Amino acid sequence: METAPVRTTRLRDTILAGALAAGGAWAAPFDSAAGGAIAGVVVATGIGMALSRRKARVGRSPVPSAPFPKPPRPDAALLDRLPLAFLLLDARAQVAFCSAQARMLLVREATGLHLSAVFRAPGVLAAVERALSEGSDETVEFTAQRPRKRVLRATVRALPEGSAERLVLALQDVSQVHRLDAMRMDFVANASHELRTPLASIGGMVETLQGPARDDTANRDRFLGIIARETARMSRLVDDLLSLSRIELQANVAPTAREDLRPLVAEAVSAMAPLAAENGNDLRVDLGDDPLIVRGDRDELLQVFHNLLSNAIRYGGADRPVDIERVSQAEGWIAVAVRDRGEGIEPTLVPRLTERFFRVNKRESAARGGTGLGLAIVKHILTRHRGELRIDSTVGEGSSFVVRLPPA
Repeated sequence: METAPVRTTRLRDTILAGALAAGGAWAAPFDSAAGGAIAGVVVATGIGMALSRRKARVGRSPVPSAPFPKPPRPDAALLDRLPLAFLLLDARAQVAFCSAQARMLLVREATGLHLSAVFRAPGVLAAVERALSEGSDETVEFTAQRPRKRVLRATVRALPEGSAERLVLALQDVSQVHRLDAMRMDFVANASHELRTPLASIGGMVETLQGPARDDTANRDRFLGIIARETARMSRLVDDLLSLSRIELQANVAPTAREDLRPLVAEAVSAMAPLAAENGNDLRVDLGDDPLIVRGDRDELLQVFHNLLSNAIRYGGADRPVDIERVSQAEGWIAVAVRDRGEGIEPTLVPRLTERFFRVNKRESAARGGTGLGLAIVKHILTRHRGELRIDSTVGEGSSFVVRLPPA
């Protein structure tokens, strides 16, 4: 069924064709009226087709589309859920948004503050100014003093044009990384120093034996004794370094075997008996009759008591007793203490006793064959066993080293 607009168009085309046909017949010669009419119809048809194409083009002309809407900024609650510490800054370097992780890191709410009131870090402020003016991206490390001294890494990134915020400033606490780097450098320096000293002594003795003391029998025997002593010292140092490295590799793997501490302590006491007899120490053991079952690595636990007994004999004073006894624990842990009757240690030095290569008296420790790694090894072994070492010392009375381990 035809619609009204279609009928109107067809009627208009018919009238136009008739008018042109009549005009063609009138204008044509008398003997060719039919030909003139036909010419008029053809012209009318052409005009109609042209008008139809024009209307079609007009109908297909593109309609100006609305601009694509910009995505809205995520809600503040959603941004707070991101596990990242970051700030959003406007064109004036004011904090428009401070994430929850950033508030925890800064221990304050920074929203609405100028960045200079948040950080006392000229490097960060300069990086932000360059990012606002040039659109550059930078990463800067700085030291924050509040609420405690830390090393923070700030990464500045420019945001796309058209946003209300111009920059994002991401924060990361890299203090632990710097501490580990410092510890690694100190460890390498200390280990190099500890090895350099005996190597220098051995080198000097060998050079002397090859030269002036070649035929000096008395000095040759003395120099060979020094070489043997320094070689043994280097051997102990290398063994301790290897033990420490092996323990650290397994730090996150807790032992699963069940071990009784009583036979382990008895074995350590038996091994250290010759050294104790030479120094005049009486090793007194009182662990009770009940088994002391823990989960642990037998060799490592044996090394713990071996190192503690060795220290007690070397630094506890000659002809003084060393006690190995069980200590009751209210928390239910199993604890064994090694007590000496030595000179004791200053309270300020006690927390440093488990540091690598730390010695209260370096000269005395070197003379007694110490490597400075014994208590560091004990600490790492007990950490792997989910235990701890507690040290109590009184100047003039002696020291107590308590090994605490969870029961199996």
